[in-house]
Amino acid sequence: MVFPVGLVLCAVSLYHPALWLYLVAVSLSGAGSGLLFKGGVERAGSVAEPASRAGVLAVFFVVAYLGMGLPAVLFSIALRHFAVQTAMTGFAAVLSCGAVVSVAVALRDRAPGPGELLAQSVRPS
Repeated sequence: MVFPVGLVLCAVSLYHPALWLYLVAVSLSGAGSGLLFKGGVERAGSVAEPASRAGVLAVFFVVAYLGMGLPAVLFSIALRHFAVQTAMTGFAAVLSCGAVVSVAVALRDRAPGPGELLAQSVRPS
């Protein structure tokens, strides 16, 4: 929830410029994106088989780097066609929706902890 709030405040700071608002907005956005990234790494590592954990994390990092870089490139393209306030509001909405959906899916399909995986594998079917 921190990431979308930070993005909304970033968009608001474009309409009502104030240094304190901008600093709070980027701090919340940065902290929220860091928490999302940390949760993704933990989730990918917890559901991967021990023998394939390195490969799963490598793929996670490639996809994560694309996910971090692609919005910046698309934003710079959008600035050619829209005002910065409009582009930021649109990107804040899209990225917030993506973050909320990904957290909702992760919470719905909670991965079992390492001890639970072991217990499931030795349990007779």
